[in-house]
Amino acid sequence: MATPDRLERLTDLVLVLLDAARPLTLEEIAREVPGYPESHDARRQAFERDKRLLREDGVPVQTEAVGGHEQFGYRIDPDAFYLPDLGLQPEEQAALHLAVAAVHLGDPSGRQALLKLGSTGVTEARPVASLVPPAALVALFDAVRSHAEVSFGYRGDLRVVAPAGLWFRDGHWYLVGWDRRRAAGRTFRVDRIEGDPERGASGSGALPEEFDAAEASPEEPARPGGGDAEDVLLAVDAIEGARVIEEVGEAAVVERRDDGSVLLRLGVSSPGALRSWVLGLLDHAEVLGPQTARAELVEWLEAMAGDGNADAPTPRMGPSESTGAGFLEGAGTDTGAGPEASVRGKRPAADGRDAGGRLQRLLAIVGWLARVGEAPLSEVAERFGIKEEEVVKELELAACCGLPPYSPDVLLEIVVTDESVRAFLPPDLARPRRLTAAEGFALAASARTILAVPGADNDGALARALTKLDAALGDHQGLVVDLDVPSLLPVVRQATEGRERIEIEYHSASSDETTRRIVDPVIVVSLDGHWYLDAFCHRAEGLRRFRVDRIRSVRSVGHQSPRSDELSDVRADAFVPGPGAVAVRLALDPAGSWVADSIPVLDVVSAKNGSIEVTLAVGGTAWLERLLLRLGPHARVLDPPELVDTGARAARRVLARYRSSDNMKDHET
Repeated sequence: MATPDRLERLTDLVLVLLDAARPLTLEEIAREVPGYPESHDARRQAFERDKRLLREDGVPVQTEAVGGHEQFGYRIDPDAFYLPDLGLQPEEQAALHLAVAAVHLGDPSGRQALLKLGSTGVTEARPVASLVPPAALVALFDAVRSHAEVSFGYRGDLRVVAPAGLWFRDGHWYLVGWDRRRAAGRTFRVDRIEGDPERGASGSGALPEEFDAAEASPEEPARPGGGDAEDVLLAVDAIEGARVIEEVGEAAVVERRDDGSVLLRLGVSSPGALRSWVLGLLDHAEVLGPQTARAELVEWLEAMAGDGNADAPTPRMGPSESTGAGFLEGAGTDTGAGPEASVRGKRPAADGRDAGGRLQRLLAIVGWLARVGEAPLSEVAERFGIKEEEVVKELELAACCGLPPYSPDVLLEIVVTDESVRAFLPPDLARPRRLTAAEGFALAASARTILAVPGADNDGALARALTKLDAALGDHQGLVVDLDVPSLLPVVRQATEGRERIEIEYHSASSDETTRRIVDPVIVVSLDGHWYLDAFCHRAEGLRRFRVDRIRSVRSVGHQSPRSDELSDVRADAFVPGPGAVAVRLALDPAGSWVADSIPVLDVVSAKNGSIEVTLAVGGTAWLERLLLRLGPHARVLDPPELVDTGARAARRVLARYRSSDNMKDHET
């Protein structure tokens, strides 16, 4: 007898363990499931691989103590394998479809979850948001949901944490929890977690009574100050003043000056974070006091500036147009420069040819066929994203699966013709399967992202669907998605929906220049925590991307002319390098290696002593200046030669503002 395909063995194993009235030993399993080796040791190894794969794919294989020499038996509890009835109304299921279609998370888990819930077709929708999760996030989500302790490496140390929640803020995911070893609340950037988190048993992550998740939530580099000795006074010029006030809040404003500049008082949670944030504003901001904070920033700049000529012009890059930053306009200090294929934490899609991926798909197909009974072959192929010949191959294999003794009356009865598929399957197989951690995260994150969009109906169908999911699958209140809300976002969205032509005044982070331009809005989308407007720019005669919080004014100038369909085909990528982008190679010491995790890169090469070399696609000199000022002595430009001195030149220019103020004070004295 030929050895069965591993997928056939896995399918038989699932069916046998589901049907078992008691735990089955490995010896019993080998008698009832064809394909296991004769040798006990080889059989054990093969079964352990199968068991591990099933558990990784969300199949709850239980291990229970039994009598006899084997000591352990195995079964699948149907109540743990199948979902309870969620009671989703048609409008609630449709709302979940729209949320999954509109939020880009980087893998097909959301679509797979919808298929398990009995989707009658995955809705197509234009993108609303993109927030691709770091690799560790799904495991952490599962730990939060099950109140399980989790351990992981972070900045070279082992952390053991009782997780309280996951927050998405300012383009990053954070884990908030109680650090057991430090006996204190802590916040961890998920993309900086080293390796795979190890999850403890469900319920092992109990939080102490004194823990306050709000106090341990992600810190901001600056907040409105209260007048104590740790407060920092910051002057911001008219170019960046209004945008910075939106970021830190009106409570931070001490004075609005006649020239449009502002004086702010900020409380500092981390001097290093504040320095990075202030330098991201280039020479548009100046720390006025206290003197220690000012001196530390000046010392940082002087170390970068060297003895070069402060008046030498900085080489320009990009198109000759002064605003030319390619397709991405105004990437801002938190957005990197590189194609989306290199975005941090992007989890590769499972290869559909591997046994685990094939089993997931086959169980989904069989479950759906058990519900509908019959369907055109073309519909099955389209619904599950495979070719018709693959559908035939997989279903022919499924028709060989069933229960011992594998006679025709206990096999899965599936009839495949050239045009259709008919199935006569047990009613239990029509029940939706439990969601994997990745699938549960995809639904929860998609729904919460849409509900975080300004104007969302928090009492509508999507909110009701999410409440039902929480009740059935575990409390997801620990998952928080926080999107920024620029003041002009409603105006920009309204103009986009009304197909207006608008004139915008825009300050580009790439070129550090302010321009006016006429644009035809195409779409407004949130990418990694910031809102962007994709529009046809009449000045550039092409599509451009504008960060909404950098739009300083909007004025309607009429209605758009009919445009070609290609203008509607906008990618929801966090970064799309434009025609003027320049490849810049940086050497980073270990303290600067965060760039590879936080900014999309074209290439990463490991060097000595933990150092790395990265290549970025940079669309404008000002963006590179911001990055280099934040990195300080931890980075060097290696290539191209004309940009090697960019950081030093920027440091001299910013220093000039501080020295000018100091000279003025000396003169007044």
